[in-house]
Amino acid sequence: MASILIIDDDPVFSDMAKQRLERASHEVSVHIGPFGATVAARKPGLDLILIDVFMPALQGPDLVELIRQRNPGLRPKIMFCSSMDEGPLRELALRHLVEGCVPKSADRTQFVTAVEHVLERRPARNAL
Repeated sequence: MASILIIDDDPVFSDMAKQRLERASHEVSVHIGPFGATVAARKPGLDLILIDVFMPALQGPDLVELIRQRNPGLRPKIMFCSSMDEGPLRELALRHLVEGCVPKSADRTQFVTAVEHVLERRPARNAL
């Protein structure tokens, strides 16, 4: 069981993602929107943060940088989640050095599998 934080401005998607991951026996919390998310990311024992790419006022990649800057001792894995096409989403994840990504259009099985794949990977020695 992993501890996962979802940061997304869409409460409908957040609820659906939370239910999917809870059914897979994960502990999931949701933070709606980017504001205050750096504080939410300080939750002890957090294994993964799933961040929406497109949010009003603060985009996912910018939020990743803020989380890393304001929480230098904490390094949960980070994934991007977006309605954008999978290819560009993957490129964005690589460019911002996050551990993975999953399209919002993924079905339940694909979504959970993508998250669990990232959770199972060991961090690189030089990972941020």
